[in-house]
Amino acid sequence: MRGLGRGSDPRENDRGSNIREDDRGVSETVGFVLVFALIATTMAVTFTVGLGGLEDAQIAERDNNVERAFDVLHDNVNDLSRDGAPSRATELRLGGGELAFADDSTFRILDSTGGGIERSATSIAYRGAGETEIRYEHGAVIRRDGGGSFMLQEPDFLFGETTLIGFVDVGRDGTERVGGDRTVLVRTHRPGDRTATELRENVTIRIRGPTVDAWTRYFEEQKAGPGSGTIGEVNRTATDELVVNLTVDGGDRVVVHRTPVGARFTD
Repeated sequence: MRGLGRGSDPRENDRGSNIREDDRGVSETVGFVLVFALIATTMAVTFTVGLGGLEDAQIAERDNNVERAFDVLHDNVNDLSRDGAPSRATELRLGGGELAFADDSTFRILDSTGGGIERSATSIAYRGAGETEIRYEHGAVIRRDGGGSFMLQEPDFLFGETTLIGFVDVGRDGTERVGGDRTVLVRTHRPGDRTATELRENVTIRIRGPTVDAWTRYFEEQKAGPGSGTIGEVNRTATDELVVNLTVDGGDRVVVHRTPVGARFTD
């Protein structure tokens, strides 16, 4: 009878064995679910963050390529204005952006006698993703990001006893804008002769447009340089307007070299 005691009941041994086997099954299932969830979460985070970072890197590289193309455009236009070259072509890959002419910036040079040059210059502007814009205006290359702008390539100005201002007057010739993921040529040429105008009294430069902060820094840096005696007040009179006074005394001269440049976009 002792053999049929409670502790030796075979049915109870079977029930304990089944409970342990069920526990192992539940543990394996939970472990599989946790591992799968971890892998799925890791993949989702990697895909989201990695894809965003890759897109940002692609946009940054595209904008850098456009900057280099505008550097070449700057040099090519200088060939027209300095060396008298008849024409030049600059290759630019749009990469999904847009290249267009812009009329939102004005450059004027006047003196107290009423002489000088008063002209609204056309800019060549590239607009990429977001708020990035790179433009060639008044002989300079400027980049805009958000509410600020900074100069990448300076205009052809020389300050001193004889101040030389290379004024590039860009005119559109053909299509107003091009866009897409393709490569275009910016063809520039001289439709007319270069001219030189000498100004002697109370010369004033007035610039109005969205890149005034870049121009303000440029003239302030020039004022602190070797030609500081020529540049007087650099006064930003409004959010989008800058007035620069040039000091012309005794034998000082201000000579403006104006070069008309026709520009067009082709494949």
